[in-house]
Amino acid sequence: MKCESQIAILMATYNGARYVREQLDSLLCQTFTDWHLYIHDDGSTDGTIDVLKAYAADHPHQITLLDYAPQGGACRNFFSMMEAVDALYYMFCDQDDVWLPEKTEKTFLRLRTLEHLSPDTPILVHCDLMLTDAQLNVTDTSFVRNQHIKMAAIKTFEDYAATNTVTGCTALFNHQAKMCIRRPYDKAIMHDAWLCLSIVAQGGIVDFIDEPLVKYRQHSHNVLGSTDMSRQTLSHKMISIRQMVINSIRHYREMNAVRPLSVWSFIQAKNRYRSF
Repeated sequence: MKCESQIAILMATYNGARYVREQLDSLLCQTFTDWHLYIHDDGSTDGTIDVLKAYAADHPHQITLLDYAPQGGACRNFFSMMEAVDALYYMFCDQDDVWLPEKTEKTFLRLRTLEHLSPDTPILVHCDLMLTDAQLNVTDTSFVRNQHIKMAAIKTFEDYAATNTVTGCTALFNHQAKMCIRRPYDKAIMHDAWLCLSIVAQGGIVDFIDEPLVKYRQHSHNVLGSTDMSRQTLSHKMISIRQMVINSIRHYREMNAVRPLSVWSFIQAKNRYRSF
């Protein structure tokens, strides 16, 4: 499917009826308007489809519902939409966040500037987020600061391999970036990390805007979210540490499927990042 707008926004939905209206409204309020929203639902049973159909009927020139089989999770769902839609630029969109009005405009202007400096290069631009509760009350104005992410320490493939730094709902990337994604996707844990690693592995650019342009809603049904260990009990911290070890092993396998890297190099990269 050919996207006639400059940007194809890809939204994966699943049982998101409670929050998806606010996200859709925030897209419709973007200051940059040359985009088209493609939505694929993964088998919702809560009325999400009815909400999506109503918005698509009201905005047929900006919203298209993709009709094909459920993919079994957000990662495969986003990949399936990338395969289904041909566009110059792409953005990922979660069903339960809210975008600030200038998000699309600011990330697009940064990407176009980078393309002017580095033509025909795979490029991804991402930004910071502000954390909110389920009612969109802001709990922290910077996800990057909250999660102690050290953007200045991340430059090489090994650096990106050491930590997950790109949050999918903040990403804008060009067609060249899409074309360098490593296939098949069977080793991918999440679409954003796989995309980021694929871009960097092939000499592309990943650039960060140090400004929160998304309200990142945290609630009990998040697929992924933030974890503030300073507020956890000892038992919860032990569980979190165990989960971090498991996630590191999974992330190493994912990264190694994009570009082979020894376990020792992976550990060294993690240690460099921690000591930065």
